[in-house]
Amino acid sequence: MELFCDLSNYQGIIFDMDGTLVDSDKAIAKAIAPWCQIHHLDLETVLKDGRGVRFEDYIRQHLPHLDIHQETKNLEGAEATFATYVCEIAGATRFIAHLHERQIPWVLATSADRENALQRMQHCGLPRPAYLVGAEDVQNGKPDPEPFISAAKKLGLSCRDCVVFEDSDAGVQGALAAGCDVVVVGRFCQLDHPNIVARVIDYRSWNIELSQGKQAC
Repeated sequence: MELFCDLSNYQGIIFDMDGTLVDSDKAIAKAIAPWCQIHHLDLETVLKDGRGVRFEDYIRQHLPHLDIHQETKNLEGAEATFATYVCEIAGATRFIAHLHERQIPWVLATSADRENALQRMQHCGLPRPAYLVGAEDVQNGKPDPEPFISAAKKLGLSCRDCVVFEDSDAGVQGALAAGCDVVVVGRFCQLDHPNIVARVIDYRSWNIELSQGKQAC
């Protein structure tokens, strides 16, 4: 049975986006399928191994002979084409509204580029983040802790004062390495760590006023 963490323990929240606030799996698959075909790659393998990481980091690791900048630009452009296939993770809008009502600051730390991130948030009816750390804003992407360290600094906080909402192994590893507690969203990440404080499928069962130890539906 999943448990809630008491959000009053934290001064700020760091959200991943894809798989955490928005379901972009279909859009990403459509965007990269032609690219996989050109380079003779298995789509499902690329989707699995690349979950939560930047395009440029995946290409650098698996296809270093390619023009990383150009390939990344092409893939980001393809993603933008399929923005209408993205939908909200259930309850995310309501959950963020609760944060605003209680003046709890939050920041987006995503492996997507800024343009695609803002486009997806807008399409899903999610509020435009006041603070955003995108793919182009860091030298080292997830699972490196840099995106989360940068995100916490945007809020003027230390990582230990923030809780991260993440769905991917790469993102969770980066958040833990930064010193943040983590709430795992969805079923993809099965990592075990004492600083993973809760696991939820979506946000429908969350009530920000619930205290630690109450059980999710």
